[in-house]
Amino acid sequence: MNKADAACRTLIARFGARKTYLPLLVNYTHEDRAAKGLRTIADPSAARPPIHYSAVEVVAQDRAVLLLGPHGAGKTSFALDLALNLAGERIGDPAFNLARLERVLPRNDLGDVAPEAWSGKLPVPVYLRVTGPTTLAAVLEALPGAPTLGAGEPMLLILDGAEHLDASAAEMFAALGDLLARVPTLRVLVLGETGHCAGWSLPDVFATYSLLPLLETQRDAYRKAVAPAAEAMSARGGPALPELFLLSLDLVDPPETPYRLVDAWLLAALGSDNAVAQLAAQAFDNHRDAVPAPNDLSSLVSLHLVARHLETIGPSAILAMFASDPVRWAEPAGLTGRRLSDRATGDTGAATSLASLVDGLASLPDAAGGRGALVAAGVIETEGLPSWPGAWDTVVQALLAAIAGDRLPIPLRVAAGRHLAQAGDPRDLDLLISIPAAGFVMGSTTHPNSMPVHAAATAAFRVGRYPITNRAYAGFIAATGRPWRSADGPRAERANVPAVDLTWHDANAFCDWLTDRWRADGRIAMQERVRLPTEPEWEHAARCGQPDQDPLIVYPWEGGWHPSRANSSETGLNDTCAVGLFPAGRSLFGLDDMTGQVWEWTSTLWGPDMAHPAWAYPYRTDGRENPTADASIRRVLRGGCFSSGKAKACCTYRGSLEPDGFWRGNGFRIVVSA
Repeated sequence: MNKADAACRTLIARFGARKTYLPLLVNYTHEDRAAKGLRTIADPSAARPPIHYSAVEVVAQDRAVLLLGPHGAGKTSFALDLALNLAGERIGDPAFNLARLERVLPRNDLGDVAPEAWSGKLPVPVYLRVTGPTTLAAVLEALPGAPTLGAGEPMLLILDGAEHLDASAAEMFAALGDLLARVPTLRVLVLGETGHCAGWSLPDVFATYSLLPLLETQRDAYRKAVAPAAEAMSARGGPALPELFLLSLDLVDPPETPYRLVDAWLLAALGSDNAVAQLAAQAFDNHRDAVPAPNDLSSLVSLHLVARHLETIGPSAILAMFASDPVRWAEPAGLTGRRLSDRATGDTGAATSLASLVDGLASLPDAAGGRGALVAAGVIETEGLPSWPGAWDTVVQALLAAIAGDRLPIPLRVAAGRHLAQAGDPRDLDLLISIPAAGFVMGSTTHPNSMPVHAAATAAFRVGRYPITNRAYAGFIAATGRPWRSADGPRAERANVPAVDLTWHDANAFCDWLTDRWRADGRIAMQERVRLPTEPEWEHAARCGQPDQDPLIVYPWEGGWHPSRANSSETGLNDTCAVGLFPAGRSLFGLDDMTGQVWEWTSTLWGPDMAHPAWAYPYRTDGRENPTADASIRRVLRGGCFSSGKAKACCTYRGSLEPDGFWRGNGFRIVVSA
């Protein structure tokens, strides 16, 4: 038996008794993939429902993947299911093989289904659970039974639990990037908790995806296929978090509240409240001492146990622990607050503890980096805003300070943005920035369509500091009744996110409406109007007089690329987020989100050919600003979006789309001029 076959047999012997896995989808769709490259849309006005890729498919198509999800998202279950079936296929195991990966699964809640399957060469899977800071050399030494790297055998190295890498993460990923460059037969899958790992700076070979919660169609399909008895006992729906959904199937009458569901499951498993309390005390000790949870206890259940124990020690002790280590105690403190809020009505002790905890978290000093305010915001939203006006004001100011100071990791900034939206976001999201009249360098040598580099000039104008948000666009929809294709646009927690799914004509109609409104309100002069920027205006506002830096790409900030400065593909969100969350990427003129987030419509024509502009550089007065050009003539988009890489999310790359086209990555910002 060779080493590869022996490694596969060892993997199955060690992990083959695990529970059935629920096939999972990721936050990446067929439309997203098409939008990454050149494309033309046959019918730009036709609806295009999201068809999500599965986790199996993205790991098969990308050589190196960082797969993110919260606790309970099914990361470990997915990794082991994939590894077991790849291993079983190699050695002819009857229980694990590629046939088990050929599953038909829902791709959205609209009824679209499609089979998934592993594609490409069959790699030897090697699975390792990360439990603390480590190096790649130590990882490879821990796999004595694995086949030799570079020996010709394709290998899939799976590292689960990347959140435990902590300070060693940068070194680990750099080493993985070097190893992938040297060993062409190697593939890598790294799995990590979203709150810790999103936004990490990764080698270019890595693609980042996030696991989605279970769609309702997925939950229904699983009941019918695997648990018909549970289908009869449970109402349609159920928890969307995969682990909670599976726990609910073990109960005859599962509670809806997550902590009550976990408590009920633990009581059924252990038989008494005393046994659960003892396990909670042990989980607390393990969490305090940074001891990994036992293999038979998931991280999600462990966190709920820690929160159960925290209830017994009081808010003062919780706040002291939180202040000493906000990263370690943020999740348990938040779960504790939700437990208390559920009991606060009719329980004076719980209500008093809840008030002390929320007020204390909201008032933690800046050393906590805004994490206390984030936890407090989550608890307040669970309890309801009217109950906490004073604490909520404190929370909002703390969140604004944390964002402005760039003190939160990217996933926590995104959460802060959602909380601000729920609170009505007090920032002036319609703020205009004055751009002076100037000559400037336009174009770049980094892409043929941006050449030649040439001199351009604009008159003075004002431009929106942020892209137009859902809140602003919703006002236009309410006033005019114009159709809007965005499903997310009306949601309160998305009010401060760029408005998307908008055609060029939608953007112009908004500008005309806002012109009339702002003239009537006296915000702009009667001779001024709101409109889309021309291509030179957009680039002047973005690059702020920076010269061409051949062969380097020009970004709105001075200096090179960094993923903490823009919502691009390197950030891994694959979605829009609240505006203004990347202060380090603010342009020298003071504009936010000029790169990443959303492609921004301009008034300028591109031409009918998506690959080559009919209106090439240098920019000149030659009809390219014709507002009534035929619908087949594409318009220029600038700035890249959340799925654009650093080569496109910059000051100079030129994109385009038919004026009737729309997508969840297309938006706009406004210009005001005479």
